[in-house]
Amino acid sequence: MIENLLKSEINDLINGEIVNNTHHYITRIFYEDTDAGGIVYHANYLKYFERARTSLLNLINIDQKQLLKKKKLGFVVRDINLRINKSFQLNQILLVKTCLKSAKKSCIVLKHEAYETIQGTISELPNVSCEIQIVMIDEKNKVKDISKILNHPFFKNYMR
Repeated sequence: MIENLLKSEINDLINGEIVNNTHHYITRIFYEDTDAGGIVYHANYLKYFERARTSLLNLINIDQKQLLKKKKLGFVVRDINLRINKSFQLNQILLVKTCLKSAKKSCIVLKHEAYETIQGTISELPNVSCEIQIVMIDEKNKVKDISKILNHPFFKNYMR
């Protein structure tokens, strides 16, 4: 089956989808993600959220590699607030939902929520939630206007 999929179809599967201004990204908990107690090591939640953000940008055709190479601009995290309500465990499948909480010319704040999925059913409340403030910087680490790059409708509805 994989051999017959086009590159764009594979990218669509990997990058998730946007439904009602919320990006949905699915991943599994692997052994390497857990600590000695058998639960996800806390720093790994930031990895899942980073992967979800990267997948979102890929989905809307914002190429971070080209942005850095051609315009010398990059996205960086300025602030993080992480809350773990219930830890994930080995082999669980989690759904990361990402939405835009707020946006200005200089930064955006994304809200990530990780939900447990069991046999196709998504938990009512998130196990883990996180708000992350992102800024765009140039090669001299100066904050730049992020709204010029994030011109997709996912972001535009909130840009001021």
